Amino acid sequence: MATELITAIPVYNGERFLPATLECLAAQTRRPDRLVVIDNGSTDRTPEIIRSFGPIRCEYRRNDRNLGVLGNLNRCLQLSSETRHLHLLMADDLVKPTFYERLVQVLRMAPNRGLAYSFHENISQAGAVLGRAQTAAEGPPRRVPLKTFLIPQSECQTVILPGVLFKTDFQPPVCEFRNMPQVGDGLFLAEWAVKTGSVFEVREFLCQYRLHPFSASSKHIYDLQAFVRDEWELAKTIREWIEEPFLLRQLRRLRLWAMYSARTQVKVDMMRKLRPEFARDIRQFQVEAFGFWGMTAGVLSVRARDMLRKLRGRSTRADELLSTTV
Repeated sequence: MATELITAIPVYNGERFLPATLECLAAQTRRPDRLVVIDNGSTDRTPEIIRSFGPIRCEYRRNDRNLGVLGNLNRCLQLSSETRHLHLLMADDLVKPTFYERLVQVLRMAPNRGLAYSFHENISQAGAVLGRAQTAAEGPPRRVPLKTFLIPQSECQTVILPGVLFKTDFQPPVCEFRNMPQVGDGLFLAEWAVKTGSVFEVREFLCQYRLHPFSASSKHIYDLQAFVRDEWELAKTIREWIEEPFLLRQLRRLRLWAMYSARTQVKVDMMRKLRPEFARDIRQFQVEAFGFWGMTAGVLSVRARDMLRKLRGRSTRADELLSTTV
């Protein structure tokens, strides 16, 4: 009998959040046919947790060496040829009980390979929803035009990886995660969409993305390449995949140029409070990538936005980042 759905969980020292992740899979109205956990060399209780979990049988695999987060995700991707649908679920994130039921149903509309995603809400370390809990459906599922999907991806407003279900149709993956620890998932999703052409949106909040200082993303905040340079590379790469007339293409280049200079300025402000010498490195990149006038535009736009936020009683964007990554 063909396997319709495999959930693959890449994990490294996941004892803190892994039990809740496994429990959310046991609570699914449509459980995965196979649950494969690929351990990147954990030194904590991760193997014990996996082997003792009763509600669903877990296939436990352990890498001979630590492949890094993206390397382990690529190993999980190799399961795509063994199933019709593949879900990559990080060991600290959750999906609500109808996640698989809803997304598998929607992907029946995909003629071949593709992806479907749900909306997500952020949760704290303790699992509390940050902001207003979203429970009601926002409307019927829809097929998303490729350009509509790629534009927010190019602006780092990425779909959250654990909220995505891939239709692999028993074929090898169409692409792999590139060596971009901070933004590799956003680029991967954009490339998968470009190469398959089928993207579907389930307009319900069925994924919960956990924000905490132990995440893989938080580990790279002092790496200039991962934290700053890769974002700009992502923007330029996805921009070239967006098909539009010449004038609109030039306007998009200008928009991304201004936007990413401002994003870089937020990181300068953030690092001034953490590691001033690293803030100077980010500033140097900002000038190299966007020029003096681009840097100036980034500074002014961030200062204006922060002033408006303070008038509304909100913290600056840099302070928001500090609260979730440190």
